[in-house]
Amino acid sequence: MTAQAMEKIFINGGKRYMASEPLAAYLATLKERPKFFFPDTGCWRGYYGTWEIKENKLYLIDLECYTADLEKRVMSKHGMDFLFPMQKRVFAEWFTGELRIPEGDMLNYVHMGYESKYEIDSFISIEKGIVTGKRHVDNLVEMAKEIINEEKEIKPDNNGEINHPQKSFIRRIFGRYKAKRM
Repeated sequence: MTAQAMEKIFINGGKRYMASEPLAAYLATLKERPKFFFPDTGCWRGYYGTWEIKENKLYLIDLECYTADLEKRVMSKHGMDFLFPMQKRVFAEWFTGELRIPEGDMLNYVHMGYESKYEIDSFISIEKGIVTGKRHVDNLVEMAKEIINEEKEIKPDNNGEINHPQKSFIRRIFGRYKAKRM
């Protein structure tokens, strides 16, 4: 599976991207689920949602979804009206779970789903569409802990340089490091 395009979310007026699909919970409640068609391999789900958290509530504020008539070889693009006729904003009362919002630079690309690692993961807990909590994970620190806990010791060579497979990452965390010779 290819890495997937993230959905947009506006929080406190700022645009971010989330590695979560809150609309999937709504689609699971439908008696007849729409047969979305993927516009490209970066969007196997067949839609892109745009979300907003306003006054501690999660709203779907835009939708771009795709269907296809394979016999005619025609793909059609639809908007919010496809699932929510006459609504410009929909309170996501169907969603209970955690939204993952990656932030900062990508540390490690993974060619699958939302598995790529970014500097920080912000998590927003939602219960029936209402924000109930927030937490942050500093992935730079977590990766540094993994490196430090490796069996191999990280030591500078005779020139004072670090020779380690994660050399550039270590420098990023701890800054330029050159050991002083004694």
